[in-house]
Amino acid sequence: MKNPYSIPRRAVLAGFGAAALAASGVHAQAPFPTRPVTLVSPYQAGGSADGIARAIAEAASKELGQPIVVESKPGAEGLVGAADVQKAPPDGYRVLWGGAGSLMIVPALRKAPPFDPVTAFTPIAASVDFSFFLYVHPSFPAKDMKEFIAYAKANPGKIAYATGNNQGLLTMADLALKHNLNMVKVQYKGETGAATDLLSNRVQAMWGTTSVLPFAKEGKLRVLATTLPARSPLLPEVPTMKELGIAGGEFGGGWLGIYGPAGMQKPVIERLNKAFVSAFGSADVQAKMYNAGLVYTPVNSPEALVKYTKDQRDLYVKMVKDLGIEQE
Repeated sequence: MKNPYSIPRRAVLAGFGAAALAASGVHAQAPFPTRPVTLVSPYQAGGSADGIARAIAEAASKELGQPIVVESKPGAEGLVGAADVQKAPPDGYRVLWGGAGSLMIVPALRKAPPFDPVTAFTPIAASVDFSFFLYVHPSFPAKDMKEFIAYAKANPGKIAYATGNNQGLLTMADLALKHNLNMVKVQYKGETGAATDLLSNRVQAMWGTTSVLPFAKEGKLRVLATTLPARSPLLPEVPTMKELGIAGGEFGGGWLGIYGPAGMQKPVIERLNKAFVSAFGSADVQAKMYNAGLVYTPVNSPEALVKYTKDQRDLYVKMVKDLGIEQE
């Protein structure tokens, strides 16, 4: 007679299997992401870099299937935002909109770097290069780069140049070293103060970003060259240092990309990479990049970005040493 209280053998085995999985802590995980992702921007809200971050976040969220919320954390030349993401759990839900300044140059300028960008972060995607232009006051006698170098050589110590960021500082220091120029450095906390003094001719030159460009468009400043590998679409008449054959600033302008904390899992990296690469190529983001003078030069794969990150770190560490810049 069949026992009415018996349990089928298959059900018993299934129950044992489920119990074993539960006991071992193994369980099915929902695909990443299951909640919103935060993109930390170490730049001032309202600035061009922060604005691009917001456009990228909006476009990437469509591919990701979850909102990407931009959180501005400026301060300490980008270190506040970078440190925030460095200390975050490596689960992909908190990533950084970082680049050459905050990840490479600032640590290279410190005697005790706050982190090693190669080991402290996980590269996810990079795509944006921003240009640097050499701006001079309209009264400056040189009309092009060759005349600028000749004038600086003939008038040692008479050119005062402004530096509103570390990228501009390194670019001018590199130019001075390679052409044996003696110029006076005037340090500012940002490009706004540097540009203000350039407009009033308190200083005669500065390497600056496109934030200074409107003054050139109005004829209040002149532009002699750019560090971009190709001419900027915003100033197509301005030659590159490369095409002029003039040494100095070969490392180019700056760049920006997406980084996460160290230790992220490959499936999460790949999922974020796909979303952000898609965003970089979207029409809206491309238009905003163009208007900000940014150039779309993708480093699409995380593997390529790992190598790029290491190469950039080594480049800036060497530059600071070769240029004899005193570390803080």
